[in-house]
Amino acid sequence: MMTFSLFRSVFGAWFLLWSVTCVWAATVHIYVSPTGDDSNDGRSPSQPVQTLNHVLVMLASDGILGNAVFVELMQGYNDLSSTLHIQSTSGTVVFRAYQGQEVHVTGGRRIASSQFHHVTDPQTLQRLPAESRDTVLELDLTAAGITDLGTLTSYGFGITTTTPLEIFINGNPLRLAEWPNNNFINVKSVPDGRNGTRVTYDAGGRDVNWVKETEPWVYGWWYWSWADRAVPVSHVDPNTHTIYLKERTKYGLRIGHFDPTKRSHQVGNSEQGGYFRVINMLCELDQPGEYYIDRITKKLYVWPNTPQQTLTSSDIVYASMIDDCFLIESKALNLSFANFTVEACRHNAFDLNNVNGVTFQNMEIKNTGGNAIHGGSQAISVLACDIHDVGGGVHISGGDRTNLVWSENVISDNHIWLHARIGATANSAVAIGGVHTTVSHNHLHHGQYHGLIWAGNDHVIEYNHIHHMCWNSSDCGAMSTGRDWTFRGNIIRNNHIHDVQRHFPGADVRGIMLDDQYSSVLIESNVMYTNDVHTNIGGGRDNIISYNVMYNSSEVEVDVDGRGLSNPGNMDTLYKSLQASPYRSALWKSRYPKLYSIMDHDPKAPEGNQIYTNIFYQEQGKKDMNYHGSGLNRSDYFDIHDNYLTSQSADFQSPENADFRLRGEAAQWASKMNFPQPVTLDEVGPRIPTGPYFLWKM
Repeated sequence: MMTFSLFRSVFGAWFLLWSVTCVWAATVHIYVSPTGDDSNDGRSPSQPVQTLNHVLVMLASDGILGNAVFVELMQGYNDLSSTLHIQSTSGTVVFRAYQGQEVHVTGGRRIASSQFHHVTDPQTLQRLPAESRDTVLELDLTAAGITDLGTLTSYGFGITTTTPLEIFINGNPLRLAEWPNNNFINVKSVPDGRNGTRVTYDAGGRDVNWVKETEPWVYGWWYWSWADRAVPVSHVDPNTHTIYLKERTKYGLRIGHFDPTKRSHQVGNSEQGGYFRVINMLCELDQPGEYYIDRITKKLYVWPNTPQQTLTSSDIVYASMIDDCFLIESKALNLSFANFTVEACRHNAFDLNNVNGVTFQNMEIKNTGGNAIHGGSQAISVLACDIHDVGGGVHISGGDRTNLVWSENVISDNHIWLHARIGATANSAVAIGGVHTTVSHNHLHHGQYHGLIWAGNDHVIEYNHIHHMCWNSSDCGAMSTGRDWTFRGNIIRNNHIHDVQRHFPGADVRGIMLDDQYSSVLIESNVMYTNDVHTNIGGGRDNIISYNVMYNSSEVEVDVDGRGLSNPGNMDTLYKSLQASPYRSALWKSRYPKLYSIMDHDPKAPEGNQIYTNIFYQEQGKKDMNYHGSGLNRSDYFDIHDNYLTSQSADFQSPENADFRLRGEAAQWASKMNFPQPVTLDEVGPRIPTGPYFLWKM
């Protein structure tokens, strides 16, 4: 168990740095407590104010304005009545947990357990599955003072999610009632073709109950296994086992080939997509942790996800109520948030609008419909935070690409997990853009689709531990980027990337995915193991893959292709981004000389890629390299040399324990090639405890 002295040592270094910047200003403390009163002066722990909205008024008042201010959040749940809109600050402001106490700031409203009752209405009981009739609890939302239920809207591929009202019990999210639970069924036929709105299926006869639902939806991967979408249902015909969709899906419909019993496939592109589940149906509320809201009667039905599968006075039940919990504008400078929890936001926890100098330290951010932290622009630091059960994690951009001015954004020592909670493909754990963000020492794991997406220039991604991504999709990468020649100068080094494997039909999943002719990244000194494909080059140029350990892929160590030559469908997008960049300027020419001359050669060709001085372990009979297409085995396309190939696990210290330090013949080869010892598992991921202090004691 962590001690408070350890908290002081970890947090103290940051506080010392902060205090040095504030020596010119007086120090002011404002105390806030859920049991306080906004008529208090808030200047002592015995006289706290109650609301953070009142704190914003105080920050602009005489005697406080322009000073170094600590907003001391005292123990308990502080429920926001509206978005906390921080438009400007003067001086430096830190919002933090007072003396490391357990503090929650929520975008929700607490519901007393005593307001829930067992269902007694015969018609409702008849609609519920037999297995849940004795356990599902009912709440009259209007009687509980909750009238804003939000609106169910489409989510998935390319859509930023704002959820309607959601339910959380003891800090854990519930999900809309669905079937199959955590699974999918196949589309059997598409009567109106790819661009139609009808699908047939086999539901074993349970669809006879679906026709009674008032607001049914479906969620699925309708055509591609990389493009999910939730859409409303207009009609269910249980006689023909047909669902009629209210709108077309993004890419259309197709017959599915998903085998729900296996969750592991080696199939081609033609067999991907075409599977879905039904959601938001009371008749499918058949497991603990599910809920349903009848928007006509304003009733909530829930099967509690507690050990006893009921609610007691000690259980904490919350409904999310507001969209963005915090909105921070550009004039809010030198602002910090430290050591407390933000949760139950329907959209983003923190929305940053062109800010400068905002720090998040040892925060817990959870249970959001959108991102934990979203926006830009300069000197944003996300440090030692624990972020989970969110839509997206940290999505920030900054800097000046025209003049290649660094953003100085830092995402370091965080634990981000169980992201893409609702909707997959728009919700990575980390997404960065602009110029020079450092992403280091993070632990990212268990996401439906990509773990880390980058765009822009000169980013450094190092010492991260990334695993179990792409677990609900295919054609995906733990790290991914694509379709741009101008995103130059990026470095990926000294990371551990593993257990990124395909469980659904479709194209491969990769540890590092360079999609659609992306060009010019340095992938160096990483350790990759037990992935389908460790890395690929998707027809791009000038990529360097060197000094990596690639161990035991399911498919192939490195897959390369020349898709620009065979299928130049990306060229319009690539040309547009090239012309929109100042790639012919003197500055860009000096930094990216190969980009300057890209049009002097056939830009569709995958020229200038280098793959050298790597260690490839592969079982006998499997390939270390795969040329995905003909005519690609050319040194001007892929210069492959001085790699060490082995099928002997004895070349490594302890692969079963993720220790890939070299020994034996591999160590002798490494000595000759100046190949450094691979980074170890204890050198990646967070170096300090993550999240608020109260979590360390749990």
